[in-house]
Amino acid sequence: MSRHNGSSGMDFLAENNACGSTLLRLVSRGNAIVAELLRLADVVPSIFRLDNRQDVAKYGDILLDYNYFKAIEQLENKIENNDQLQDRDEELRENYTEILTRFYLAFESIHKYTIDLSRFLEELDEGIYIQQSLESVLVNEDGKQLMCEALFLCGVILLVVDQKIDGIVRERMLVAYYRYRRVGSTGPAWGQPRPS
Repeated sequence: MSRHNGSSGMDFLAENNACGSTLLRLVSRGNAIVAELLRLADVVPSIFRLDNRQDVAKYGDILLDYNYFKAIEQLENKIENNDQLQDRDEELRENYTEILTRFYLAFESIHKYTIDLSRFLEELDEGIYIQQSLESVLVNEDGKQLMCEALFLCGVILLVVDQKIDGIVRERMLVAYYRYRRVGSTGPAWGQPRPS
């Protein structure tokens, strides 16, 4: 069975069809993102939930939400001036660096996917893909399926992240990643011990 583009007679999924190849790569990435989010949802560190009094008492001053960005200097000074908080902060850095990086990369890939999908649609509209338009893609059976999948996956990605990883937990993990990843700031670089 030959699959042809309605307007050009060219196989939409042929390697030399930039439009089809780009859309196919987007759909593949979208599926990979969903798979990674589902894997990560099963390994969310419970400490970032701060769902019991012990964790709140022990880590509440260092596992911060986005309000951190309103008072970075004040909050960092609070940690720097308290040996107990410094030790706990170092403990978190040592124990959660790898998983925080995985979560960050997954969240970053969501952002990149939506940007790339939007760019693809703009390029399609602007005629960047020779002999292709949104209409010609939707006339083609493969094009129609891939376009629907790409848009569907965008929604699935957002639903999975929203339903599987609480918003406040995402905030705490991203702030922790940011804090531990800083380079050239008053704090140490990622993975480096704090100066004594």
